[in-house]
Amino acid sequence: MGTAPPDTAEGLTPVEAARSLIPLLAAEAVRTEERRALTETTVTALRRAGLLRLGTPAAYGGQGAGARTAVDVCEELARGCASASWTAGIAYGGALFASQLPDPERETLWRDDPDTVVCGTATPSGTARRTGDGWTLSGRWPWISGIRHAPWTLLGFARPGTGGEPERDMAVVPTSALTVEDTWHMAGMRGTGSHTAVADEVYVPDSRTISFTAMADGVYRRRHPGEPRITFHLSINLPLVATAVGIAAASLEKVLDAAARGRPALSPLHRLVAEAPAHQLNLADAATLTDTARLHLRRAADEIDTHARAGHRPALAERARLRMDAAHAMRCARDAMSLLLDTAGAGSFADGSALQRAWRDIETASRHAALSVQTSKEIYGRALLGAPLPPNPVI
Repeated sequence: MGTAPPDTAEGLTPVEAARSLIPLLAAEAVRTEERRALTETTVTALRRAGLLRLGTPAAYGGQGAGARTAVDVCEELARGCASASWTAGIAYGGALFASQLPDPERETLWRDDPDTVVCGTATPSGTARRTGDGWTLSGRWPWISGIRHAPWTLLGFARPGTGGEPERDMAVVPTSALTVEDTWHMAGMRGTGSHTAVADEVYVPDSRTISFTAMADGVYRRRHPGEPRITFHLSINLPLVATAVGIAAASLEKVLDAAARGRPALSPLHRLVAEAPAHQLNLADAATLTDTARLHLRRAADEIDTHARAGHRPALAERARLRMDAAHAMRCARDAMSLLLDTAGAGSFADGSALQRAWRDIETASRHAALSVQTSKEIYGRALLGAPLPPNPVI
């Protein structure tokens, strides 16, 4: 039996609501991992707390939350369950994408349920054939987190561009029109259920497609002038970095608590872990790395929100730095986790250990392609030196 979710989060801010769910999510985390999907108890709790509607436009009963709120929410959720945090972040990003659609399509998605989850992948895959006033999609789209809980799925695809180069688009497709293949058998983040979507001649009208170029050029901001402007990929992916920060922060608390309760040091020099200078220095480094990750992430979220509210797209040099902020935060969180395991010891790798699960989760999450430190460094270095970068709406 799962833990009963709270009845309501009425009167709480989204961050407070997320914090209130930490014990429940932690209690459900083992079952979530075993099922390789969020438990119904977890999904119900997220829904009741309003955390699946963070990115839903306010006009349709959503939070219309900015990146900073989403970042802070996902950090709190990750203290209980990394997969729940990641899925909430995916729902936020999916809603931001879908909010670019025309109002009749947005009404179809959210009129009856502002908690409707939109998941998906921006990576172009499959084939797209022009059919009337739309596209017919076929192919496979792997690693779509939360697809078991999402009535709608975003599928990235490439189409011929006016200048000869392919253009990147996304299609919003009813998940019921797709086959979901059970392919997510991974070391970490198992509860995200990031399976593969298969489309077989699925028609999508133009009204349910989103152009990366149009989004970068602010076309959709003009369609919905009262709503924040989206900066891909930063607006979408910053909450996913917060999952890693939350994992590191929760793990730091666990290791510090064990030391405070008198964990013995397996050393001939010191009786307790708390007395050993090596562990004191190690924990200081881990805490500083976690703080560094949080500071970089929050700076990036605050700057993105400022631009989003003003309807601006950050300049290229700033986008490069903000992308570096996100990748650096992710790497710092992972490095902090490694130091914490040095102090926690080999016992942390035992089956059933919460620290072992945290280690597997952060090692998996930090390899997300959009958050690659190497790619972000190259982009940032080129921007700093004024070297050319391709005219790509993703950059």
